[in-house]
Amino acid sequence: MTRELLSYVPTLLMWAAAAYKFPRGTPPERGARFLWLTLLGLALALTVLLPPVYLLLDRLAGIPNLARFLGNGLVLVAGWTAQAYLFHLNYPDERAAPAIRRNGYLLLATLLETGILFSLAQVDEDALDFQNRFATAPFIMEYRLLYLAYLGLTLGYVVPLSWRYAALSPRPALQLGLRLVAAGGAVGCGYVIHEALLVLTRRLGIPYPVPDPALLTELLIAVSATLLVVGSTLPSWGPRAGIPALYQWAERYLACRRLYPLWRALCAANPGIALEPPRSAWRDRLVVRDLGFRLYRRVVEIHDGGLELRPYMDQRVVEYARVLCQKQGLDAETTTIVVYAAGLACALRAQAEGRLAERPSGPAPGPDRTDLAAEIAFLARVAHCYEHSPLVRTVVARVEPELVDAQAHAAPRAG
Repeated sequence: MTRELLSYVPTLLMWAAAAYKFPRGTPPERGARFLWLTLLGLALALTVLLPPVYLLLDRLAGIPNLARFLGNGLVLVAGWTAQAYLFHLNYPDERAAPAIRRNGYLLLATLLETGILFSLAQVDEDALDFQNRFATAPFIMEYRLLYLAYLGLTLGYVVPLSWRYAALSPRPALQLGLRLVAAGGAVGCGYVIHEALLVLTRRLGIPYPVPDPALLTELLIAVSATLLVVGSTLPSWGPRAGIPALYQWAERYLACRRLYPLWRALCAANPGIALEPPRSAWRDRLVVRDLGFRLYRRVVEIHDGGLELRPYMDQRVVEYARVLCQKQGLDAETTTIVVYAAGLACALRAQAEGRLAERPSGPAPGPDRTDLAAEIAFLARVAHCYEHSPLVRTVVARVEPELVDAQAHAAPRAG
């Protein structure tokens, strides 16, 4: 029963996806056509390799295992159309078109070479378990490795290009969909590696460490196909299913978590800035409602905490932190974040010890305060640096004692 589910369910899902994504534009976009052709090719390939269809095609054609060759060929064609779709998403036409043509020529060469190898192989009887039955047959290792090489090339494009465009897209459903496509491609890479190792170990007579490699093959194909189906159709049905709202909730929740360490430290130093006292870390994680308001308050209270610390922020901290960042070769934005985090860390210590700054620093840098999203992203990085950056720890360890000594020496002179 498990084997049947792993074979038939992904096939039905792929056909459903192909029907759902059928191009209906007038005329349909080129990228949409490539996506549909990818789904159609994979649906045909999975159908051809179903046992009843496999045996029927071989019987009608009178050529043993022809269905295997057709199924593999359809997978390769679908791989090329998937590349074309992702090239159109990521690059302008003048760059995408040559890459599509180049990989199309490579596809034709691969199909021709696999066809020659398959015709030379001695596979004169039908075998659903093609891998095991003909593992040692002449030319089968070469045939399988060539097929897997082109499939691996395809997945080598699918994973990074899907992930890249997901990071660029402003649409939450498209972002999530492309990340699922990338995950499906990564599982497909596992299939390619598994099958290549299986081919080589069978030819060399080395025991394969997986007890049931055929089941693992079917499992990897089923998982990869399911992720590709869900990911490729999600941009269409995701908005109706509430994906943007869920995405916004997740963004706010994660932002609250990232700001928590810095916000709690500032509230502990100056409790008056907090509308509500901070909860413990584990209780704060359990709060999942009113995240928009909580996040806004957290940003406001971090700024209020910074204002309360202004008398304790010393310019020497800023100068030393900038020099340290320059030595590390950090860019301007990262330098600003490290300087901000180091200034807050040293000011919190100075306030706790009652030491006012001898050389007060200027206003803390930051993004445009009218852009809340940019401000949240900036403060999240500041909070991460405050808690984890070795540069901030270095500034505190080096400058803090110098400030204490300088103030101690200044006190007798003032007296």
